[in-house]
Amino acid sequence: MVGLVKPPASRIRDTLIIACSELGAAPDCLSFGDAERFLVLQHLAASMPSYQECENDERLSLEEVARLFDQHQFQHLIVCGHLGCGVIPYWLRPIKSGADDTNGFRRRFENGTLRLVDNHYTPKSLSERRELLIFEHVLCQIENLLTHPFLEQRVRSGKTSMYGWVVDDESARIYGYRAEESAFVLI
Repeated sequence: MVGLVKPPASRIRDTLIIACSELGAAPDCLSFGDAERFLVLQHLAASMPSYQECENDERLSLEEVARLFDQHQFQHLIVCGHLGCGVIPYWLRPIKSGADDTNGFRRRFENGTLRLVDNHYTPKSLSERRELLIFEHVLCQIENLLTHPFLEQRVRSGKTSMYGWVVDDESARIYGYRAEESAFVLI
């Protein structure tokens, strides 16, 4: 995280943030670097399809993200969720007959994040379950992104570092994922 916190020597755009479209301008307001260094790409619940999903469905693509990496040579990639996310609770509601699952967002959530939380955790309340879903959804999106060869190669070679963040909408504090602790911690 040191390279991310240290302001770059120039105003080169070196960090891509993939954030929930509900989060608004919050990802642009980071205090540890010049705003010009961040490019924010907002998607519904920061949902990213895996490489296999893109190969099997011509409507899905990460070509825009790959193009941005070619253009900016990002050193950092942050997948950013937030505790006030309204999308994930929406996906927990039963589907209405005839409802469209645009680009398979709900299906991806159900097959990944929801299945993982329901099979590996025993939350004590609905609010704890919702928080677990939000945190785990960020990690599932990182896993999906790492299936794409253009990004997996950059991360493996050390050219790009990846981070999982969850913003507490009420306090503006950020929880960052620490792999060595297998946990999200306040940063």
